[in-house]
Amino acid sequence: MRRATRAAAMMLTASVMTGMLTGCDSARATVSRVVDGDTIDVTADGREQRVRLLNIDTPETVDPDEDVQCLGPEASAHLASLLPVGTEVELLVDDEHRDGYDRVLAGVRLDDGRLVNAEMARAGLALPMAIGRNDRFLPEVEQANAEAVAAQRGLYDPEIGCTVPGQVADIERTASTLPSSSAATTAEQADSGASGAAAVIASALLLKGALDSGVPGDGLIWKAAHALPTRSSMSARVQRVAGTARTNENGFRERARVLRTPPPPPPAAGGGTGSAASSPRPKPKPKPSGGGAGATAKPTPKPSSGGSAGTPKPAPKPKPNVDTSGGSGPAGYTGPRCYAPGGKTWKPC
Repeated sequence: MRRATRAAAMMLTASVMTGMLTGCDSARATVSRVVDGDTIDVTADGREQRVRLLNIDTPETVDPDEDVQCLGPEASAHLASLLPVGTEVELLVDDEHRDGYDRVLAGVRLDDGRLVNAEMARAGLALPMAIGRNDRFLPEVEQANAEAVAAQRGLYDPEIGCTVPGQVADIERTASTLPSSSAATTAEQADSGASGAAAVIASALLLKGALDSGVPGDGLIWKAAHALPTRSSMSARVQRVAGTARTNENGFRERARVLRTPPPPPPAAGGGTGSAASSPRPKPKPKPSGGGAGATAKPTPKPSSGGSAGTPKPAPKPKPNVDTSGGSGPAGYTGPRCYAPGGKTWKPC
């Protein structure tokens, strides 16, 4: 039924294609310009037409509402290498002949039999896609895309930094170049190492989130990645990078803390510890006397032996007037003497 509808549509191509096709599903044309990776201008019967290649989608390069996407310039250059200006091609249409931009929707076949649409996918520079009801060239494009996946070409090449496999490989290489925390000899170096590890963590988590998301991100690189059978393994690789970088960051932060902590004071000479052993206590200064500022304190007299401080010593008792040179008293007498007038003789009193 589908092919019968397609055959009937081919009979109406004369009016739809405005002279390019006449009652069949193909027409000869000459390439006049390559617009981007999936669009060309051709001339047929003296009339220029814009042709959108069926069943492929390539990265944007000329859309005013889109940034130039990963491998967009490469896709345009590859199509130009396949279709130099002046190349004779065969245009093949499907059920729907034009899109909303009035472009002819067609497969483009070279004289050597190659389908240019599939060659773009084989190079890894185009993804398979259906456009409306048009799927005539989809199986051939899908087979070519499978070859690109297996060979890691174009959008699947891990050596191209903007592709998703390339981003995974790049973040693994970046993480492997981070120094160890023990290499930091200053706190500033440790801070720098921690910042580098934190940047790797942030990039890894963003990449993992995009890989795990059910909705592809902007651009064909995410559509290509979400179709890869290795998507879950790439997500696991990125998760390992984030974990390793987290350990590295913690090591650098601990290193910075240690480098900023002052060392303890050295022990005092003689084996003592503490500040008291290393710093002897100064002797107290004598307090000034009450004589006012500048008065010199007089030393306090020491108390005499046998008495309390401040108690006056008693006066000595007078000795008796004893004459030891001789006299009339008894020999050996030492008691009190009473002298006779003139003081020459004495007797005990």
